[in-house]
Amino acid sequence: MPVAKKIINSVLGQDLNEKECEILAKAVKIHKVAKGDILFDAGSKDETLYILVSGKLEVLKMLTADKSLSIDTLKEGAMTGELSFLDGNPHSMRLIAKKDSEVLMLQRKQFEKMIEKHPHLTFNVMRSILRYSHKLQRKMNTKYLEMHRMIQNQYTAQY
Repeated sequence: MPVAKKIINSVLGQDLNEKECEILAKAVKIHKVAKGDILFDAGSKDETLYILVSGKLEVLKMLTADKSLSIDTLKEGAMTGELSFLDGNPHSMRLIAKKDSEVLMLQRKQFEKMIEKHPHLTFNVMRSILRYSHKLQRKMNTKYLEMHRMIQNQYTAQY
């Protein structure tokens, strides 16, 4: 499948037309991650936005060098690395392939080269990132409320 088609079918493609996807396709790289391989590690810094095209990635909070806590599993269409991409800070989690996976990689430097020549495209990519981040925040808030209710119910039942 051509890269532009992969972008069209991704979360980024929601706000881009076909021509913009073709332009963006020239800036992204395809990266294959074998089952068990690390896409990126906590503390690493790469300023890259990743779109999961196929496979599954597990998000791990590293407790020690060999001990981790599974936070989430990303499925096809997921976006990750958006904060490092935007602000240049290191990643806070480790991402490891649960099965053979393929990601699209957009490096910040490549993206910044498009700002003046393709302002509408860059605006729409940023809108997609913001929309996806907002979706993640709502998901985390829902999980927090569920956990809070569960703890509150257990406490109320005891007393």
